[in-house]
Amino acid sequence: MKKAQSGFTLIELMIVIAIIGILAAIALPAYQDYTVRTKVSEGAIAASALKVGVVEAFSDRGVAGIARYSVQIGIEEPDLLTDKISAVSVNAVTGEISVTLGGIAQLTAGNVLGFMPSIQGNGVTDINSSGTVAWACSTNPPASTGGGTTPLASTLTSIDNRYLPSNCRN
Repeated sequence: MKKAQSGFTLIELMIVIAIIGILAAIALPAYQDYTVRTKVSEGAIAASALKVGVVEAFSDRGVAGIARYSVQIGIEEPDLLTDKISAVSVNAVTGEISVTLGGIAQLTAGNVLGFMPSIQGNGVTDINSSGTVAWACSTNPPASTGGGTTPLASTLTSIDNRYLPSNCRN
């Protein structure tokens, strides 16, 4: 009587190891980008609270309200910092929010996440104060359409596009 073969051959095991290696080579970079994107999201989440404050200050007192809010954020900045957020600021004139990220080694091209408020494509001013405030966070914000209001400055975002939250990517 012949004994039936049991187990795997060496070739079969090598093929399985090769397939696992190929899958790991594809999955590892995607996973690393995902972890960096998660860390950058912390800055976007912190900025969302600041966006609410800028809009409330602007709706209550116009640009003067934004200036007061900017000073308040400057005073409270130490309480807003985390192991991933190293600085936070609100521009007193434009309302632009910048969140500087630290402790993320993969951010070699830049580490500032910026958000610019606008109303109908123009910067927020006392003249341009009716409408919905929209926020741009990409490196190419919507251009000004004129009409006597202050045009948008370029946003501060300097983070590589692949690490930005999905709503900020170009």
